[in-house]
Parts: sequence; C-alpha cells; structure tokens
Amino acid sequence: MTPHTVTHPVFGTVEFDPAGRSCQWETTTGTVRVDLTFDGATIAAPALDEVAPFITDLATFDAHARAAIEDDVDAVLGDYLDFDGADALPHTTPDVFPAALHLVRVGLYPGDPETGAVFDYTLGEDLTDHLVAVRFGPGRTVDDVAVES
Repeated sequence: MTPHTVTHPVFGTVEFDPAGRSCQWETTTGTVRVDLTFDGATIAAPALDEVAPFITDLATFDAHARAAIEDDVDAVLGDYLDFDGADALPHTTPDVFPAALHLVRVGLYPGDPETGAVFDYTLGEDLTDHLVAVRFGPGRTVDDVAVES
C-alpha cells in the first residue's frame, strides 16, 4: 500500500502509514528535536494547524514553560534530584536551576484531546537522562510540569 502524505506550511511533507499505526515526524532545529506524533492513517490539516504555533512561536511557549518551572521550582528540583542526586549534577539550587535547563525536545500531539505539546528540558544530556517535561493542553496553556526519565 502506498503511504499517504500531507503537505503543511509549517511541517512540510508528513507521511502517514496506511495501516494506521502510530507515526512520527522528526526534525532538528538547532539543538531542539521536534516530534510530531499521531495515531491513524491520516490526520486532518486543522489538527496540524492547532499544534503549529508551538513551532512558529517557539520562544513564547518556551518562556511559558520556563515560567511554570520557576513557579514550582522547589518541587521540580526536588523531583529532579530524587532521580540523580545533588552530587551528580551542577546548577541544583532553586535560583539557578530554571535558567540552567536546556530545551532539547518538543513533542507535538495533533488531535490528542489531552496534550497539545510537551517541552522537554535537561541540565545536560551528558549528565543525566532525566527530563523536566512541561505539558501544554490543547488550549496551549501549561497543564503539568513533571520530571521523567
């Protein structure tokens, strides 16, 4: 079966698996990886339009994500250190932790009723494989900040 493709002004050509398996589109912009993940054999252009602002206005959403981390920095830092320990990581005080985080991945979930995007941050991929994940709901507001491995 021939794959189905859709061309979008932001995402370029996206190829869909006709068997309906989960598909992924990936690119690297600078040092930030962008994943577009969806289920099904195709997706409507309006669903892609819903998540496109996370890329076209990346700096604004990065600022919102960082503000959410700062709003709960003690809990986020505590969870991060529970995984790796303070001795293993630099920049582990609440006053420097948020600014030391690097955005490494933006996951986009068009058509998902609960998640529009997830912004993943790390102190350094060479230091730890744990991430601070900031989840945006479909309304493009921060819904959750969590530490994940």
